[in-house]
Amino acid sequence: MAHVSSRLLSVSIVLLAAFVLVLLPAASAISTSGTRTLVVVDKEFDRSQYSKFFNDLESRGYDLDIRQANDPELSLFVYDERLYDHLILTLPPVQRSLGPNFLAKPLLNFVSAGGNVLVVLNPTAAAPSSVRSFAAELDISLPFRDAKLVDHFSYDNVLAPRTHDVVVLDPASAVLNSNVVANITTGKKILYRGSAFALGNSQLVVPILGAQETAYTFDPVEESLQSDQPFVTGTQSFLVAGFQARNNARVVIAASSDLFANRFFDSKIHTNDRESDSGNRELARSVSAWAFQEKSVLRLNYVSHKLVESEEINSAIYRVKQQVEYTVSVSEYLDDKWVPYVTDDLQLEFTMLDPYYRLSIPVLSQTSDAAIYSVKFVTPDQHGMFTFHTNYKRTGLSYIEDKKTITLRHFGHNEFLRSYEIPNAWPYITSIVTVVVGWVLFVTLWVFSKGSEVEKKTT
Repeated sequence: MAHVSSRLLSVSIVLLAAFVLVLLPAASAISTSGTRTLVVVDKEFDRSQYSKFFNDLESRGYDLDIRQANDPELSLFVYDERLYDHLILTLPPVQRSLGPNFLAKPLLNFVSAGGNVLVVLNPTAAAPSSVRSFAAELDISLPFRDAKLVDHFSYDNVLAPRTHDVVVLDPASAVLNSNVVANITTGKKILYRGSAFALGNSQLVVPILGAQETAYTFDPVEESLQSDQPFVTGTQSFLVAGFQARNNARVVIAASSDLFANRFFDSKIHTNDRESDSGNRELARSVSAWAFQEKSVLRLNYVSHKLVESEEINSAIYRVKQQVEYTVSVSEYLDDKWVPYVTDDLQLEFTMLDPYYRLSIPVLSQTSDAAIYSVKFVTPDQHGMFTFHTNYKRTGLSYIEDKKTITLRHFGHNEFLRSYEIPNAWPYITSIVTVVVGWVLFVTLWVFSKGSEVEKKTT
């Protein structure tokens, strides 16, 4: 009897495991650019302090390869091919150098090859020069050593009652990019301890999380100098920022690793004698999902152009003054599936050196995984080489761009309208016919009319 019970228990465990394995893919969110992830750590790195963040990544399908920065066998490329799809660079608290694989140039090459990078700064140590140079190439200015962000109006009353360096960020007033951070539960605030950095004017930089108006950077060593001329202040103090390259590779720099720490995930926030839960875990998930292209990813399914009421698509030659229909299909990756991306600011440029037309493309229809846009227009009365150009670039969303070049020709000799088909030509045609008919009548009358006889005179 005991033997039968043990067999039943084993079968139940197997069935339960199979059921869990079936449900796991439905709950995971796989990146559109791959799952191979390299995590660079220091020899003194304690994973248990960030176990929930790493467990979240693994539950979403990422294959984590945790390696030390000074590992002699560590490399990002083999024969110019990426070994990893994503890179998490956790800056070590002890080492000042990350080795030759993580200088500014190799990191930029990794991004140029389509890899995504998440850089997590140490809140208590200055960033290595290689990381500082890498950030400068992205138009991000990292803070100086020992800098802290303080806010005397919004801080945790228990964790920083005097120093005010554990800042409480309210999503309603902090700078949040909706395309990156969109799912923080209403009422939850963000707990932050660390520094802040400044952003340049590059159009490729994506502000993700910024401080509130009452915050500023503070240096305890040079207190008087930094209070007069702080590094960054107010809403110009950014805590998390991204960079999206033109090949849609993404880089995210977080100014403090405490944003991803277990203690801030589980910590209660105390402000004005009120206690609330922290939204750090949801923030970390949203930031990492955007960095690794799990969200805000647009896909151009197909682009076509043709003559209206014609079945031939993507013709290489059109004629002036013809009505052409341009169609494009766009999808967005959301919650592990492709869904229609609907917007009202998608445009088409019909260009030859300069745009001749710039037209808004309205939504024609939707399918289960795509939105179909279409617009009709008449080609201009100008022959030459023209381009259908769709260039959609919005902050936080991946870029979509497509160019298709065609030839626009003049009318052929047999394509002009006949004169009798033009109403304004009828007076001229009538005058010509009148002249011809009159001339024929005149000649006929002149030829066939009999002249009068002249009498001969005699002398």
